[in-house]
Amino acid sequence: MASMGFTRVIWVGEAIGTSRVTPDFANLAELLQDAEFGPFKLPSRWADDENEDEHVPQRAIDWLEKRAIAHVPETICTLDASQYLVMRTREDSSKPPEVRGGPRDALIVHATEHTASVLYQEAFLVTYRTFISSHDLINKLITRYVYMSMSSDRASQSAARLSFSVLVRVVDELTNYELSEALVHTVTSFVYRLIHEGNLIYARLLRKRLLDRIVTPKPTPVTVSKLTPPRKPYTLFDFRSSDIACQMTYIDSQLFHLIEPPELLWWAQEQDELKSPNLVAFTEHFNNVSFWVRTLVLSPATAKEREKYLMKFIKIMKQLRRLGNFNSYLALLSALVSSPLSRLDWSKTVTDALREHIDVMDTSHSYKNYRILLQQSSPPTVPYIGVVLQDLTFVHAGNSDKLPADRCGGRRGLVNFLKRWHQYAILDSIRKMKRWNYDIKRDEKLLCFFDSFSNFLNEEETWGRSHEIKPTNRKKPL
Repeated sequence: MASMGFTRVIWVGEAIGTSRVTPDFANLAELLQDAEFGPFKLPSRWADDENEDEHVPQRAIDWLEKRAIAHVPETICTLDASQYLVMRTREDSSKPPEVRGGPRDALIVHATEHTASVLYQEAFLVTYRTFISSHDLINKLITRYVYMSMSSDRASQSAARLSFSVLVRVVDELTNYELSEALVHTVTSFVYRLIHEGNLIYARLLRKRLLDRIVTPKPTPVTVSKLTPPRKPYTLFDFRSSDIACQMTYIDSQLFHLIEPPELLWWAQEQDELKSPNLVAFTEHFNNVSFWVRTLVLSPATAKEREKYLMKFIKIMKQLRRLGNFNSYLALLSALVSSPLSRLDWSKTVTDALREHIDVMDTSHSYKNYRILLQQSSPPTVPYIGVVLQDLTFVHAGNSDKLPADRCGGRRGLVNFLKRWHQYAILDSIRKMKRWNYDIKRDEKLLCFFDSFSNFLNEEETWGRSHEIKPTNRKKPL
């Protein structure tokens, strides 16, 4: 018997998949190597709208009064914003130039233009919160719609329709955190204006989308069993490893699908739990499962029983890996290689069985082994969200929010949209994973056994139990 010679793993994350925006990057490092700023095609005109204070929220506009749009910013109401944008020219002239940045309002207008690529529109809708709030964006889109709808020419009417289409998408993808009283008032005031103008189709559509976001029922906790606990408690060995893995995957998949892209963006920038409740629930679940596993392995009185539990969890890990559930897979692995367990004496059978799994989370080369494994897995999959957060944090910290002035004719304050392309590449891989669902039915007996993974020893208690099993030789300080 010998102590496990494990290198302690630092747990941070999930892999990037293929994005339809950028080429198929194997990892983030390769993506960032493609992040050169030139060659640039600078704007033919410079907008002054970036002098606005971005941090001052706009007042909800009374859309029944025409004077509300008497003084509109020039850029937000222009038909073509391309003259304000910084573009990246391509060697292949047959391909259109890519948006690299520009004034905030010009980027908004471009998202409503029929000449904009679908990829740009998607990237804009996923990442706009990094440079403008949803409420401010809604105000600007309504301003643009009202201004354009007052003209009868085809180009203006088309711009109004496209602005409304983007507005509906923005409202449809609002998070609970964003549904403030002021935002709801802004949208409902606009709905009343549409009704007043006789545009009942648009009014019904927008009202329905807003109500769908407001009255969305809170999902029932997926970890809670409907069964009464049995008189004789279940044990881990009452269930097959494959069944345990399936129910863990059922829970993880449900929690994963609740996470919204803005939660990931916000967390990478602010770590605000109020803005990212579903992400927080997912990461807390990961931690609870990990401590639950530690507790079950450490609790038995004999080394033989402890090893029996550990080998059972290794079997469960193999099933989780087969299912593509890397969240619980890594929660179990993090428990089995944690210091309170790895300091104990284990047989060679145990150490050999764990070695192949430890290699998966080798931290060198930005978790290359894990990323390859995830890309090779057939959907559906549940990623380990920590690597996603690491990648988003890396992009946020390593790239300026604004384009460098020395590359833009000395102009400052132009939004660096290249940074948003990188963020979208990461988030789009998550959205693709969420398109798939597992065909797994609830097993109430197993959920009852899991008991929401709430019965576990904390960090201090697991260390205490570990030292009870194998006391240290160090003398206590006087």
